[in-house]
Amino acid sequence: MICFFTRKLLPMVVISVGLLSGSTGLAASLEQQREWYEQAGEALNQDEISRYRQLRSKLDGYPLVPYLDYRDFSRELSEKTPAEVEAFMAKYQSLPFSTSIKTRYLEKLAEDERWQNFIEIQPMPPRGEVLRCHYYYAQSKLGNAEMAWQGAASLWLTGKSLSDACDPLLNKWQAAGRRTNTLILDRMLLVFEEGGRSRLNYLNRQLSGKGKTRGSDVLALFDDPEKVAEFAKRSRVTPFHQNLTLLAYKRLVRKDVREAVAQYERAMTGQRFGKHKRQQMADYTAGWLFSTDDDDLIRWRDDKLKTSKSTRLLERRIRLAIRDADWEAVAQWLERLPAAARSTPRWTFWRARLMAQNGDQQGAAEVYRSILGQRDFYSAAAATVLGKPILYPIKSPAKPRGLIKQYGQTLSRIKELIAMEKEFAARREWDYLLDGMDSEQVLMLATYAAANKWHHLAVQATISGQLWDYIELRFPVAHKWWFDFFSKKRELPATTMMALARQESALNVDAVSPVGARGLMQLMPATAEETARKLGRSYEGKGSLLDPGVNIRLGSGYLKMMLEQYDNNRIFAFAAYNAGPGRVKRWRAETDGELDVYAFIEAIPFNETRGYVQNILMFEVYYGDLIGKKTPLLKANELSAKY
Repeated sequence: MICFFTRKLLPMVVISVGLLSGSTGLAASLEQQREWYEQAGEALNQDEISRYRQLRSKLDGYPLVPYLDYRDFSRELSEKTPAEVEAFMAKYQSLPFSTSIKTRYLEKLAEDERWQNFIEIQPMPPRGEVLRCHYYYAQSKLGNAEMAWQGAASLWLTGKSLSDACDPLLNKWQAAGRRTNTLILDRMLLVFEEGGRSRLNYLNRQLSGKGKTRGSDVLALFDDPEKVAEFAKRSRVTPFHQNLTLLAYKRLVRKDVREAVAQYERAMTGQRFGKHKRQQMADYTAGWLFSTDDDDLIRWRDDKLKTSKSTRLLERRIRLAIRDADWEAVAQWLERLPAAARSTPRWTFWRARLMAQNGDQQGAAEVYRSILGQRDFYSAAAATVLGKPILYPIKSPAKPRGLIKQYGQTLSRIKELIAMEKEFAARREWDYLLDGMDSEQVLMLATYAAANKWHHLAVQATISGQLWDYIELRFPVAHKWWFDFFSKKRELPATTMMALARQESALNVDAVSPVGARGLMQLMPATAEETARKLGRSYEGKGSLLDPGVNIRLGSGYLKMMLEQYDNNRIFAFAAYNAGPGRVKRWRAETDGELDVYAFIEAIPFNETRGYVQNILMFEVYYGDLIGKKTPLLKANELSAKY
């Protein structure tokens, strides 16, 4: 049996991009090699293989030539033997496509029903759903029925739709009599949780005999979860009925939380749930009651939270008390936090704040001092309260040495991909290189990336290696000319813009978010177009936002407008940049000028926005230190404002 090797990066040597042109014996320029490379790719596109071969013969030393070899090898992939594919993967194991070509080959083998070859190349169950279906179907075709049926059952038990590629396996499994009422009902519960009514109908039609009664219960409670308590009381206590009760109750919470509270006790008692499960459902319900203003529901929520061990919910309750400036409640709920959470810098800071409010200034100062010197927003906040300098651990990277030579070919490819503006491929190579490395190796590569001004790749390496103390690597002073230019033009600190860009995109000029925000400062195209109009500039479309100069021009303009709207208060401006001005308006109305800056930031209900604001404030401190312009965590107007 042919088995695939485990990926391991092999030692490599740095190569020169100069090479002989072949026919002339003269060194070809890098520009000439790039031209031949593009022409060779075009020849493959046009299926002009003889022309491709001629061009390929000139490119043996060019860094990107493995990508041509990959495309060439893939042309007739289904005709390759497992040994040929294995040999190709071994030759190019340091490239990301060494794994993707295996997936493509397996798909071809399945399409051609070459099941013996499939198992040779993939002796263990793969990860992806489609390949797993092919794998177990191959086992069924090769006589390993029990393994195939166990695999089919594991694939079947999902709340999501299965790929059509799974049909041959599942049909064969069903024909063998292995799809039972129990498995159908178990899947119905999973689909219930996902919310798929049409899939529930389909599954219900597959039930037979007594299973139809249970299927009807599932459909009835899906459509009318208000009947959950009634169902729980009249149904025999079984694992199936308990699971269905819990799912229906959670569905009722999402539909009508007031009615869920009314039915909670009957539903829990009806199926004889224990203390742990009852608290789980109470916690789930309480999570939907943080925006209620109904006194009865508030009392119910808080009563259940008193016995909760959920750090997440208890922290939400503390923030709600902070929002309402109810400091007695803040102290009470803070004491209910698990000890590990209570001792974090965040809640240590708030314990000190409460001590100070209660007149114990000396005790508060001692608690504040206990969290100084950490790389943390609350440590910096404590230093600010005490009037002390903000200190944090810093490590300086050493120059990369022999390790870099080990990965010379990969680094040469990344360099050339960046030069050719193939940023996505460069990032893919970089991520693949970092995968599985220890922190020392990652540190050397991060240092190498920084030295080559691969800013985004350096940042990604520090995240991969958790190199939190290497501030110089984590916060590159990138695109400084543009930031300095628009700093003067907007009368806006360069550190503010750099910190925001670092938070938004990790300094990836090509970043595009799932919702379409683009570039260094992550501008939505509509926002960019409106900002350009207000600045009296022409807007060249969303593609232009990937140009650093354009992005910083419009991003700094939009940020300036936000700051002007909020009287140069960065907390409001950053929160609006992330969550939108409408939400900031609502949050300010809820706090009604009763809070100081620390309390307002803590009371921001969105974890993402709260972390976003805190991060940028800290990032600006780091950038100020890096460029020699000390920057306070909070400015005087922000400290004196009412929120």
